Amino acid sequence: MKRSITWRSVSLIVLSLGINSYAQHIDFMTDLEIINKNLSEKVPDPYRRPYIYKDEASVLKKINPVNIVFGGTLFVYQNLLSKQISAGCLYTPSCSEFSKNAIREYGLVKGIILSDDRIHRCNGFVARDLKKHKPDPITNRYQDPVSKYKSLKKRW
Repeated sequence: MKRSITWRSVSLIVLSLGINSYAQHIDFMTDLEIINKNLSEKVPDPYRRPYIYKDEASVLKKINPVNIVFGGTLFVYQNLLSKQISAGCLYTPSCSEFSKNAIREYGLVKGIILSDDRIHRCNGFVARDLKKHKPDPITNRYQDPVSKYKSLKKRW
């Protein structure tokens, strides 16, 4: 009698495991289909920023080794590192976007000088002096566009 109870209990356990695994298999396949569907839909990354000379008409600017090094460095920083670091930036546009616009607008030398100035002003010590200025109500950051430095273009 003892053996028949053991075999019955073993067969019931095996049968219940088989039913559960079949049910899980069906759910698992639907989960895989959902994941496949979500992965197949290409949603562009809203934080991906293009290469600085992407829309440049001049071929010499695109293949210049200095532009490739600086533009590539800026591209890598913006798309890999900036996502983790730039949350504390005081200004809008962000410092890396400001650098890209300054280099595009004024050239490499003046763009790097303006970018260096901007990066030195983007810290907690300067934030205390910015209290007399009003931040942008949407982003809660201070406006500092490249167009602000147009008057300096004549001096250089």
